[in-house]
Amino acid sequence: MSRTQKDSRDKTRTVCEIVQSGNDAFDIFVNGELTRHYDSENWLRYDLCVRWGYCGEEVEPILTEIKLNGRKSFVS
Repeated sequence: MSRTQKDSRDKTRTVCEIVQSGNDAFDIFVNGELTRHYDSENWLRYDLCVRWGYCGEEVEPILTEIKLNGRKSFVS
């Protein structure tokens, strides 16, 4: 069974927002609370895969939107 947030069977909705806070720095807010800060895109990619279940090609649209708009929200 998968333990990522994306694949969880829990019916509670979790709102995740990633905000670019610098050139290569990012903050993740979960349900409005700051939960993580990353000093590099590589760590953000890693956490998106391991914690949220967005791996490989699924990460690219997320990062593209962050680069264009400075933020990206999704519900899992």
